[in-house]
Amino acid sequence: MLSLLMTTWLAWAATPAEIDGLLREFNQHAVLKVPILDDKQTQNLLDGDVVRILFQAEDPEAPSAAVAFALSPISRDALWIAAQDPHTIVDPGLSEKIIRQISPDRAIWYGHWDLPRPVRDRQWVVDSSNTHALATAMNDKGWEHSWVLVEDGLEQARPFIERGDVSGITTEHLDDAIFTPVNRGSWWFFELEDGQTMFGYQATTVVGGAIPTWLVTKLVMSRLETIVRDLEKRAQEWSPKHYSGDHAPVLGGDGVAVPKFP
Repeated sequence: MLSLLMTTWLAWAATPAEIDGLLREFNQHAVLKVPILDDKQTQNLLDGDVVRILFQAEDPEAPSAAVAFALSPISRDALWIAAQDPHTIVDPGLSEKIIRQISPDRAIWYGHWDLPRPVRDRQWVVDSSNTHALATAMNDKGWEHSWVLVEDGLEQARPFIERGDVSGITTEHLDDAIFTPVNRGSWWFFELEDGQTMFGYQATTVVGGAIPTWLVTKLVMSRLETIVRDLEKRAQEWSPKHYSGDHAPVLGGDGVAVPKFP
């Protein structure tokens, strides 16, 4: 009986071919492409490691993205809620607030990073959304949530900050902080045939001022595994308890409400 179960599991276990195919299909439709894993990286992923990659953009003069891949036995729904629920805190060191809701799953966010003096704080405004077209093209096997910088974002944010809508942030903070010239990234999630979830995170950030881009990239790269493992922990311990009952619906990458946990 055990031999039969093992044979069945192996028949459905994630394979390098499945992973490679999903990533290539994803890149045809995603807002932000991700790197294709080589054989060693794929095996590390299958072995349970967080695979970290410094992904160079097609333009060699453009900044690189810090990228992480992981496999998890936790459901895609639970991981998605841990990343996208409006009550979740991905990074406690940042202040982030929706300043304009464009649609149920697209919003303009203001972000503020409080840095130790004499370094000036950093701030940004991003357009954050789910890629419905990708979910449709991949028959709902892949979901993407991405964000890109809004160039005139401070003009959009000022009225909200003047009204005090962003807790702890005043117009003095707005006028003093440096607006990041590059800020984009994404989360993505795939349901695999064996029931696992392959997911990942990427961030491309240039903070401007006297802080060199290479240093910021190095810091982000060093935090990638923590970001991924913290997400898994929230998905396992927090998502099922939080996203239930009368909680407002959270839309998945396909624009459809994620079913609540019992």
